[in-house]
Amino acid sequence: MKTVLFQAGLGVLVGFVAQAAEKPLAALRLPLTVAAIAAPEVKVVFDGAPSDFVRSWADEAAQQVREWWPQVARLLATEKFQPPATLTLLFKSLPKLPAFRTAEGLTISTEWITKHPEDFGMIIHEMTHAIQDYHGVPQDAGWLTEGIADYVRYWHYEPEVPHRRIDPAKASYRDGYSTTGAFLAWIIVKYDRRAVRTLDAALRAGKYTDAIFEEITGKALNPLWSEFIASKP
Repeated sequence: MKTVLFQAGLGVLVGFVAQAAEKPLAALRLPLTVAAIAAPEVKVVFDGAPSDFVRSWADEAAQQVREWWPQVARLLATEKFQPPATLTLLFKSLPKLPAFRTAEGLTISTEWITKHPEDFGMIIHEMTHAIQDYHGVPQDAGWLTEGIADYVRYWHYEPEVPHRRIDPAKASYRDGYSTTGAFLAWIIVKYDRRAVRTLDAALRAGKYTDAIFEEITGKALNPLWSEFIASKP
């Protein structure tokens, strides 16, 4: 099974925005002053008797969480962040959903992993939600919560996976997921390597507003999005 170094996505980030190539790669690296954050104890639970495949997949998923939790928590490190003592991975039948996060951990569809055995990125996405653990987030900021989780997934965990093409005529930064993740990656290279951390801190404190993007970049969201779209080949 794959293990991907945390810095692997940085080269992809630079290639993604050619106009920002003048910014040194070193500017994208995380500062060494952020303390390491240990992963919680990972518990694997099955709803019913698992197949050998599901059991093996679950063991690998647990290992991915143990390896990647400290790295993602460090990326999103904000003051007073406290990881849970345990994180439960519950595998059960979920015909309509790949996975979702609960207060106890992650619930994962056995149907989904059987059909998509390579999709450990889904685990990293949901694990990021467990690290975010936001409270008091404005209802219309869900796009950003999902965008940060997919930024972690597609720009750090599996940067080698081809990205879905963004349709300039239809897409919006409020689409969330991979579209917002790509937008955040561009902002990090173009404007501020700590942008995601700043946004995470505001969401965690329940103080997020769209104006924070202007504080980070000097531009409001709509013109910032237009600049992003214009930068794409």
